[in-house]
Amino acid sequence: MRFTTTRRTALGLAALAIASATPTAFAAEPPIKIGLLAPLTGTGGPYGKEEETAARAAADYINAAGGVLGRRIEIVVADDESTPTAGVAAARKLIDVDGVAAIAGVWSSAVALAVRPVALEKNVALLPVGSADELTEGDTKGLVWRFQTNGKNWGRAFANVAARDGAKTASILVLQTPFTLSTVKPFNDRFQELGGKVLDTVYFNPNQPSYRAEVEKIFSKKPDAVFLPSYIPEVSAIVREIYRSGYESKLYTFSHAADSGGKFVQNVGKAAAEGVNHVQATPVGKAEAYRLYLKQTRQPEGTIVAFGANVFDEINVLALAIAKTRSAKAVDFTKEIANVVNANAPAVTDPVEGLKRIREGKPFRYSGATADFRFAPNGDQIDLDYGHYRVLDGTSKLIGTTK
Repeated sequence: MRFTTTRRTALGLAALAIASATPTAFAAEPPIKIGLLAPLTGTGGPYGKEEETAARAAADYINAAGGVLGRRIEIVVADDESTPTAGVAAARKLIDVDGVAAIAGVWSSAVALAVRPVALEKNVALLPVGSADELTEGDTKGLVWRFQTNGKNWGRAFANVAARDGAKTASILVLQTPFTLSTVKPFNDRFQELGGKVLDTVYFNPNQPSYRAEVEKIFSKKPDAVFLPSYIPEVSAIVREIYRSGYESKLYTFSHAADSGGKFVQNVGKAAAEGVNHVQATPVGKAEAYRLYLKQTRQPEGTIVAFGANVFDEINVLALAIAKTRSAKAVDFTKEIANVVNANAPAVTDPVEGLKRIREGKPFRYSGATADFRFAPNGDQIDLDYGHYRVLDGTSKLIGTTK
């Protein structure tokens, strides 16, 4: 008997083939579960949704291309409430109940430090974006990989930027958290190495009803520069106080505090935001992987979003390491995490292209969205450049870069 294939029949067969290729292939194997421990509430609330959106976008992008080892990546989200106690409880649920192979996100250094012993005990990979130096110190069993610069290097970068701007004197107004405190001594030491003098260091707490006393103490001495290691809620309140008081010392803070997708300017207004300097590991805004991140999260080009891009890199690197080892066990795939970005091979900015190269046996290294970084043996990102941005007429402009 002879069969004739009509256009309608062909389209129907094609649709059936597509339908069976994707869901059925994934249905044959359980998903690879990756936990996202994010600050959906609490002090880190402004950044939690950003992390979740990035993680889901990365997983969706990889899943649409066939997943990893024929398996779907599933993101399991938990709220750490920006506190260590809640973070540990959420991490234990992710590990013991949900069965995740890795925990990504972990914005707060305090939360990450509390969760670290749990991850090490359970042999689960931990990929924090917290910057406290202690996260990668000691025996991490090769399970801890930081997707952010550490506090020491960030402090030195700020000192380089302030000195290059001509500052001879500086003061430090610092929020009391493990990460922000870790930047103080490195800034102080490096600024003095460059011939500068630190006039004063003042500490403050989150969610104070007023920062007037701290602002007056720091700015009344008229330092050339003020280093403000903090986050967007406190930075916004402090900048409003500075503007009302008419102080003119140059202010330097983190990009996630002074840009944060435009929230900072919305909080304080264009006039108060004018001239505020911020620093972030580059090449945010120009890397192909960063453009892919913005496209997948439907954000306009030029948007500076630090933590979301960090998490986008985390999911991509996890997928590539799992594919290289053909194992979703952390004790196996963490051995390949460094090689994914450190290999002496052509740079790849698209994780799907990286997965294709793995299948074809071709060498590559992943070049990230937040930075074209490498990993040190202890799990810290190294070889970073830092972008110096300044808010001008309500928009962040790149002024230069530094190590």
